[in-house]
Amino acid sequence: MDLFALILYGATNILMVLYYQRGKSRFYQFPFWAGAIALGWFFPQAVGGYSHASDFPEGAYADGMLFASLCTLGLWAGFELALARTTAKGSWLGASFDVGRLYYAGALLCLVGFFFQWKLWSLPEEMLAQSQWSGATVKYLFLASVFKFGFLILWLLYLSQPKVIAPKLLVFILPCLGFLLGAAVLRGRRSEMMNLFSYLAVGLWLVRRISVPRWVVTSLLALGLVFINGIGIYRGIMKNKDVSLAERLTEAANADYLSVSKTAVEQSGAEFTNYIYYRQVYVDLGIYDFGLSHWNKLVFNYVPGQLVGREFKESLYYLPTGKTVAQLGEELYGYQRRTGSTNSGYKDSFGSFGWFGFIKFGLIGYIAGALYRYAMGGHFLGQLLYLYVLTTAMQSITHGSNALLVRVWVYFFMLCYPVLFFAKVSFFRPAEGTRSKCISSG
Repeated sequence: MDLFALILYGATNILMVLYYQRGKSRFYQFPFWAGAIALGWFFPQAVGGYSHASDFPEGAYADGMLFASLCTLGLWAGFELALARTTAKGSWLGASFDVGRLYYAGALLCLVGFFFQWKLWSLPEEMLAQSQWSGATVKYLFLASVFKFGFLILWLLYLSQPKVIAPKLLVFILPCLGFLLGAAVLRGRRSEMMNLFSYLAVGLWLVRRISVPRWVVTSLLALGLVFINGIGIYRGIMKNKDVSLAERLTEAANADYLSVSKTAVEQSGAEFTNYIYYRQVYVDLGIYDFGLSHWNKLVFNYVPGQLVGREFKESLYYLPTGKTVAQLGEELYGYQRRTGSTNSGYKDSFGSFGWFGFIKFGLIGYIAGALYRYAMGGHFLGQLLYLYVLTTAMQSITHGSNALLVRVWVYFFMLCYPVLFFAKVSFFRPAEGTRSKCISSG
């Protein structure tokens, strides 16, 4: 049964990747990237886990892999269901915007992000070096990231106009690209590496219908998955400030990133082991949070303990047993989670609704499909949000579902949408006798 469950998971994701690799546009759709992440990141660990399946609780490996396959099918079905629907009239995603005001909205968000990025860099080195950021560091990081919205607004405007040299737009776009490149290259941030591709390549497709050849995408994807699995090696090299940047880049170019994937295949990985043990905790104890774990994350991220008091904030959390799943895993099986490892979205989906947790992945696929449909229809908000959430949607497999289902929307509606609202045509009506260039009328 263990081997059947492993093959089923691999075959399901291979089929999904091959389906979306057909044609010059399908590989821009979310399921292609979700399947690629599953095959490049989770599947090698699952192969290693199969070699040590007897170390897990009885039946845990097969059941865990069968549920992961259900999640893949749910994601696929949700995306296709959303894609097949017709675009509703009057939807907020179909709103039209005044181009002039969009420019000022994007510029404002960029300037705010630049300011708080400078504030973040101005903090003492010992605060930035901490493994667990808190206080001013978290606040500045949260506000500094708003430049991504500004960048995407201006990038979409840039792609929508015919000029290659557009100083008014490039004066903000180029510094934003510098921040993204710095995070990706100098700090080895996986999310920013994926963001760079989705912002640039997928943006070109959505607005200009310029497609990257499939063989290029496939080659880059294969290399990228090997590199991303070995990102710890890359980060270790780049953190060595005792040598020059050129020497670090040379060492990074010659590093053996494939060794990490080989180790995962031979010995499994911490993330896969986390998933199998923690999923079994829910099975053995019958405790499910029914989605309230997202409430916990909401409280943790957005309720300021310094203002309301630590005790009050702690009282808002929902804990069905008073203990975390990691504590219960250690009590039941003696399993200790490796520091820095993630739990995967499969774990938190099962923890919410048991075997019906695949519905979460169906919702994730549906959200991505709806945004892609609006984006391909020429709607500005659809393009903006699809580019913004594509990487986060992929992280639903590697990290968890909360970021896509909750966090990005809180962030968008708190910091970006209020600025965009003033650029909506329905809000801003030009004086009679004047003409206002609009975007995103579909």
